[in-house]
Amino acid sequence: MKSLVIIVVLAAPLLAQESDLVKAANAAKAKRTGAKTKVITNADVKKAKSKLATTTPAPLAAPPSAGSSPAKTGAPMSLDQYYRARRETTEHITTLEKKVADLDKSLNLIEQSFYAENDPNYRDDVIQKRFEQTKRQLGDARKELADARDALAALASK
Repeated sequence: MKSLVIIVVLAAPLLAQESDLVKAANAAKAKRTGAKTKVITNADVKKAKSKLATTTPAPLAAPPSAGSSPAKTGAPMSLDQYYRARRETTEHITTLEKKVADLDKSLNLIEQSFYAENDPNYRDDVIQKRFEQTKRQLGDARKELADARDALAALASK
């Protein structure tokens, strides 16, 4: 038992010596802790001499039309304006896609009612006119959707 205590007492100074790796790590740690960051408190803000400036965001505009996009006018666009225009154009495209899908379903229902109708006068006068009108609306909506997708592509290429 005495020999174990003697070995531990003699080995303690050997274990206490630092290796080169430990010395390098301690030196690096000392360098890192030297550069502290300042935490800004409410008292610091109150002592500041400058005034706090606030701005109000610009009102949201209607979705960009094909003729008024900043990409076609060549005017420089800030990053905020770009993201806003892209978001509005994407929402406009989503709305138009829904409109096209609804008109397409409506056109299919009108076509089915045309073939299901037995009265030729009603079929040719009423259903045929409704079919042509819906077909025209669908064509206009598809053209508007294509224009909106072109506007989005123009924004993406900018």
